[in-house]
Amino acid sequence: MANNSQGKRIGIMGGTFDPIHYGHLMLAEQIRTGFFLDEIVFIPVGRAPHKALSDTADKFQRYEMTKLAISSNPHFSVSDIEIIKEGVTYTIDTIREIKEKLGPNDALYFITGADALLLLESWKDYSELIKMVYFIGATRPGINNEALTKKINHLETTYDVHIELSYVPALAISSTDIRNRIDQEKSIRYLLPESVEQYISDHFLYKNHHIDFEKMNTYLSRTLSSKRYKHSLGTAITARKLARIHNSDPVKAEFAGLCHDLAKELKKEKMLKYIEQFSIYKDPCILKQPNLAHGEVAAGLLALQFDISDEEILNAVKWHTYGCENMSTLSKIVYMADIIEPSRDFESIDELRRLAFIDLDEAIITFNENCEIYMRRSGQVKHTYTDKMLASIRSESNQ
Repeated sequence: MANNSQGKRIGIMGGTFDPIHYGHLMLAEQIRTGFFLDEIVFIPVGRAPHKALSDTADKFQRYEMTKLAISSNPHFSVSDIEIIKEGVTYTIDTIREIKEKLGPNDALYFITGADALLLLESWKDYSELIKMVYFIGATRPGINNEALTKKINHLETTYDVHIELSYVPALAISSTDIRNRIDQEKSIRYLLPESVEQYISDHFLYKNHHIDFEKMNTYLSRTLSSKRYKHSLGTAITARKLARIHNSDPVKAEFAGLCHDLAKELKKEKMLKYIEQFSIYKDPCILKQPNLAHGEVAAGLLALQFDISDEEILNAVKWHTYGCENMSTLSKIVYMADIIEPSRDFESIDELRRLAFIDLDEAIITFNENCEIYMRRSGQVKHTYTDKMLASIRSESNQ
C-alpha cells in the first residue's frame, strides 16, 4: 500500500450492478492486488447515457445491493455520487467531482469492461477524461481481441496514454443471465453473495408481477401481523416456484399466494358478517370455528374491495383452506404453497415439500391423511368440501 506522501492509488469501478455478482467482486479484487491499489470504489450508475437499465431494480436498490456485496472487504467502498443525481450521468462529471476531493498526488485507475474501450471516443469529453485517469480494461470471454488491440494502440498513440488489460475468467458470470434465472425460478446460488440473493428475494426483484402486486404487498405489510405477513410472502414465493414446475401461471400463483390470508386475522364479528354477506356455506366446522372461512372471505374482499376479477386467482384464494371438488392446478398450487412455505415446521414437512414439486395430488392426499390422524385424536371434524376435494382427486388418479 502506498504511503500518504506518495498519494493513494484508487480504483474506480462503475457499473449498473443489476445485480452485482461474484464476477464483479473477483475482478475488483484481482485488479486491486494486481495493480497494487489502495482501495476500490464501486460507483453504481444512476442513469447511464449508453445503457438502458432494467426497470425492475431501481438505482437505490442497485446501490443497496452493492453495499451489501462489498461489506466484508475492507479495501472496497461504495459511493452514491451518481445515484443521488437526477437525469443522465457522465463519467467525466463524476471523475471531475472525485478529483476535487483528492490530494495532488492521488491517482485514479478507472476500471471498465474492455469492450467499453472500443466506444471510448464516443464518451462525453473523452479527450479530457483519458488524461485524468489510468484506464484498466477488463477482458472477458467473447471479446474481439484483434479489434481491442487495434483500438488500444490507436488510443495510446493518439492521446499519449497507457491502457492496461486484466483478464478475469469469472466475468463469464452475467447479470443478464442472473436476472433471467431469477425470473425462471432457477438457482442463483454461488453466482452472487448470499446477502444480495436475500435482498433480491425480499424485494421480489427481476420478476414479472401481477399489476396489483405492489399495491397489495404494501397493503398487507401494513394490515397483517409481521408473522402473518412473512407467511404470506413465503406462500407467494413458493406458489410461484410450484407454478413453474406444474405448468401454471407463475404471476397468478404468486399473487394468489400473497393474498390468500388477506382475511385471516379478522375479528370473529367481522368474519361472521362477511360469511353472511358472501353467502358462504355454513359447514359444521365453520359454525364451530368461523375463521376457517377466511379463504372464501378473502376472495370476496378481493373482488369487492380490490377489483380483482380473475376467477382463477379468486378461486385459488377461496379454496386454499379446505379445498373443493375439481380444483384447478392453480388452486392446488396455492393450497400446497400455504402448507409448505419456508416458515412452516412440522413433522412431515420435508416429505410434503418433496412431493409438492413432483405430484400435487399426492402431496394433497398425503397431507390430509396425516391431518385425519390428528383430527381423530383431537375430536375435530373436516369441512365437507375437503372430503369432496379428496374424492375428486382420487377419482381423477384412477381414470
